Amino acid sequence: MPNQAGKTLTIFVILTIVLLLSSTCIGFYLYHLEERLHKDVETQLDSSHNFANKLQLQIKDLQNQLALAQDKNKEADQKINNLLDEQDLNEGLRAALKKENAQLKDQMQTLDAARVKMKSDLDDSLGKLTQYQELLKASEGRAKELEAHLADLAESNKNNEAKIKALEASMQPYDKRTPEEQVAGEQVAPGSGHDKVELDKIVVNPQDDTKGHILSIDTDAEFVIFNLGLKQGVKPDDMLSIYRGDEYLGDIKATRVQDEMSAADIIPPLSPNEIRKNDTVVLKP
Repeated sequence: MPNQAGKTLTIFVILTIVLLLSSTCIGFYLYHLEERLHKDVETQLDSSHNFANKLQLQIKDLQNQLALAQDKNKEADQKINNLLDEQDLNEGLRAALKKENAQLKDQMQTLDAARVKMKSDLDDSLGKLTQYQELLKASEGRAKELEAHLADLAESNKNNEAKIKALEASMQPYDKRTPEEQVAGEQVAPGSGHDKVELDKIVVNPQDDTKGHILSIDTDAEFVIFNLGLKQGVKPDDMLSIYRGDEYLGDIKATRVQDEMSAADIIPPLSPNEIRKNDTVVLKP
């Protein structure tokens, strides 16, 4: 029995030692595992902090871009509102001009009928006028011949009078001559080639006309809109000419005038189909 109890105690001690060693190994293992996990967590935290800082910088950039985009949107909205207001004004102006042009068309038809009648009357008068013109040309030719003959006689008379005065002055002593005779004696005889005086040519630089361009054309109502207005001196009922380069196309008449834009009716024989956008508009003097 004592031997069996000693064996049991020995086994118990051995098991205790084994358990202690196992616990120690497990403790060391858990400590190293915890230390490794701690390092991994710190590494992940550092990465998270760096990522968060990058995200904050990106968020700031996005906020700045958003603020710029909002400012641009405000400017775009303002421009759109201005364009809409201008479009409403143009539409109202166009409607009024169409109404006025319709009335003008009726008046033009009446004038066309009167013009046809006047043309027939003029055709009847042309025959008589041709005869009168032929007689007038013959009379003018005869009158020109008489005028040329009279001019020659007058010139000859002047030359003769000048020669007589010069001879009379030369026959008297110089100190006894009157001032007029002294001057007459010193004059050069006509026809000697020294009595001609050439004057310098006077060059006049014409002023440049106020110029603009066609913005739009309404072929139905037969009117145009151009970029000249009160600031450029355009007034209602002013006449303007349209050019394409150096080619003259026709005339228009201002009907509605704003500060920097006007509308004008197209004066026949010019038609809307002959006018193009950006054609030159010149205010007549």
